[in-house]
Amino acid sequence: MRDVKDVIGVIMRVLDGAEISQDDVLDLEFEAEGELLAALNEAYIKLLEFAHDREQRLRDRHLDERERATLRHVLDEIVRLSDVESK
Repeated sequence: MRDVKDVIGVIMRVLDGAEISQDDVLDLEFEAEGELLAALNEAYIKLLEFAHDREQRLRDRHLDERERATLRHVLDEIVRLSDVESK
């Protein structure tokens, strides 16, 4: 579960307004199964896209808001699936 918490932590930093590098994302490792694995993979891809699009997002506030909102949705799904899995 620690690995999942690392992914959640990076997403939460982004949602608090932080910028992340692609290296921050590449350092993440996680193991899961089923729907939780799918959600973590989606988060990983969205985080990579977020880091890659940095220059564009700095110039386009709406793009930045959309990408952060997408990460918010992914975070909510990870939390929901983690709760289901821990029961």
